[in-house]
Amino acid sequence: MTNLKGNKSNILDFDTKKELINKYFKQNLSFRDLSKTYNISYSTVRRMCLDWEVYGDESLISKTGKHNKHNGKIRTNSEDPKDKKIAELNKKLKWLEMENEVLKKFNELMEDSEKE
Repeated sequence: MTNLKGNKSNILDFDTKKELINKYFKQNLSFRDLSKTYNISYSTVRRMCLDWEVYGDESLISKTGKHNKHNGKIRTNSEDPKDKKIAELNKKLKWLEMENEVLKKFNELMEDSEKE
């Protein structure tokens, strides 16, 4: 894939990034498999997945442009213990939200099977 300047690069839009994240977390595909599928580097896939765990969908929004700074995000490599604690809690919250979705789906399936 070529970008507007004709360079070989693969610029992913938000929906494609979200699809990649879902494949990693729900289908347990490896970073390597995803990097081959989407024609992007292993490190880019890894960074996207790890950032999504901490920052959620906000991390998938393009950050290019001269006016775009860190947008108040709290980095996990910060020296401030409060920042680290907030990042840990955000990560735990994302995990619990995903777990909640899985349990809801499971309950729906159980209810459907009981009706039959």
